[in-house]
Amino acid sequence: MPNDIEMANRSPTCYCGGDRDLSKVEVQCCLCLRFCHHDCISLTTGPMLPFMTNYQFLCKDCSPAKPEEQFIKKTATFNQLCTTAIANLTQQSSTQTFFSRDREIVPFIDEKWDLLTFSQKKNKPTLHASIYKALGREDLFVSSDIAGEIMIALRERSLEKIGPINEKINEIMNPNANRALSPSTSNPVLSSSSNMIPLQTNQSGNGTFHGSSSANSVTSLANSEVTRRTSKRKLASENSVNTKRRGEIPKLERLIPKSFPPEYPFNKEGYRYHLAEPDPHSPFRQKFDETEVWAGKPIPGHLYRTFIENECLLSLNDRAQQLKLNDDRLTVTGDKGYCSVRSTHCVSHGAWYYEVTITSMPPNTAARIGFAQHLANLQTPIGTDKFGYSWRSRKGTIFHEASGLHYSSGGYAENDILGFLIILPETTHPDVMLPRKYKKLPLVKFKNYIYFEERDDLRTGEANLKAAKGGTIIFYKNGINQGVAFTNIYEGNYYAAISLYYGATVSANFGPAFVYPPTDSPIPWKPLAESITEAYCTHALNDLLFHLSHDEQDIDPKDPTAIAKNLDRNSTQEQSRRLTTLSLPLFE
Repeated sequence: MPNDIEMANRSPTCYCGGDRDLSKVEVQCCLCLRFCHHDCISLTTGPMLPFMTNYQFLCKDCSPAKPEEQFIKKTATFNQLCTTAIANLTQQSSTQTFFSRDREIVPFIDEKWDLLTFSQKKNKPTLHASIYKALGREDLFVSSDIAGEIMIALRERSLEKIGPINEKINEIMNPNANRALSPSTSNPVLSSSSNMIPLQTNQSGNGTFHGSSSANSVTSLANSEVTRRTSKRKLASENSVNTKRRGEIPKLERLIPKSFPPEYPFNKEGYRYHLAEPDPHSPFRQKFDETEVWAGKPIPGHLYRTFIENECLLSLNDRAQQLKLNDDRLTVTGDKGYCSVRSTHCVSHGAWYYEVTITSMPPNTAARIGFAQHLANLQTPIGTDKFGYSWRSRKGTIFHEASGLHYSSGGYAENDILGFLIILPETTHPDVMLPRKYKKLPLVKFKNYIYFEERDDLRTGEANLKAAKGGTIIFYKNGINQGVAFTNIYEGNYYAAISLYYGATVSANFGPAFVYPPTDSPIPWKPLAESITEAYCTHALNDLLFHLSHDEQDIDPKDPTAIAKNLDRNSTQEQSRRLTTLSLPLFE
């Protein structure tokens, strides 16, 4: 932690030295109190709005894991939701400070719900009642009846002071103020004996926490019925201080640097899990929120989209559970038998390169490193099936489909720097270039986060494999080209893949700066880190195509008018118009 002298000499502004911009998202450090521009921090925070206070942030100067920042997003209370909503309305209006409760504040919270909190939205009557109760906090809001309409303003008129630290100070100064329940505690998602449960819409429930009091305490306070009831409520409250409530993230739970969540399901036993986030561009979201038909049923997958990390790293959950991954998510250590890990991003066309440094390779350890598709088995070394290609440290053997061939003399050892270049033809079919469609998959909840659950279909995957003419893989050792390892490899999306045997340790470098860039590549290449932008574009296009193909109405086969109307909807011109309409929010 920083000392007092460091705190005194620290700049109160962002890393960039620029002034505050209240029209954009900023985060406040819990220790030095500086506000940093959201674009200037390196962490992935998920969707946010300006003036949010439901988080804990440590800047790179205050974080114990310097220079890595730390960020924890918490479940927002209705007090925080209302404060954020009114602050944004105030910022957008140059003159107005009072806003209509029913015409402006409630619609703002309803529309921006997925950006304000990750809790499930209540039905309208319950949601409005909770907002009305929160707006009754006289220490936070000022209300006025203007022309028969209830108007609300923030008691704190200086928007620059709105932040999580000032909120805590206000709570200390007003210890007896009523607190609004958080959206998750007032209407929790029912849990089961397993950590993995199907994600469903709001269930009924009062969200009451039932504590237990000791027998001695009850006996000692048994003079009156009122006293007994009071003591039970008090003891229940005390016992529940450190208890993790359903649907909440513990306040002191540390997030893994550069990523969230802190706990996650591993890809194993034929199932894969993809972290999901609400899709604010789904054209069906408002219709879903306003209907009660889906009450108690699984939420449709098209309302969510796959979360894409903003850095190319080694995947947290797309790895064998036995492997030990460092906090930087670039260094991995093996454990016992061969196990594998893939990168977070993949490529399907063009030339791509990454490096691996052999940090430690004790006797009787080994490594196989190369490229693999998503169906490659993580509990075996890369190259034992049709979905992977690897280079082994022992004897320099290359592997594919469990068949080893001599490639380079001596293999590689500790302190060697290896280069991996894959060349995929640009004429790849669009179905291969685009990622898999996730919106049709079921959603599951694990440790307060939502995932798409995908089941591996190896038989279909193997049947669809087709050789890519010109597809090539080349390996390098300390800058020296070892020759072409594989030619006419299968089409598909390839990840950087590392397999380790026992205690070997390696560090990956996905670019953009390399120790030994491949200067003799037959075609221009890119570092694997630059695949991030392409991933954003291909996933956005995939979502557009999904919404376009599913933007259909139920057609009565006996109604000729409806059939004719649907034919018009499916014309090329109409599909182009709908594609343009759906794509506009993505590129604003």
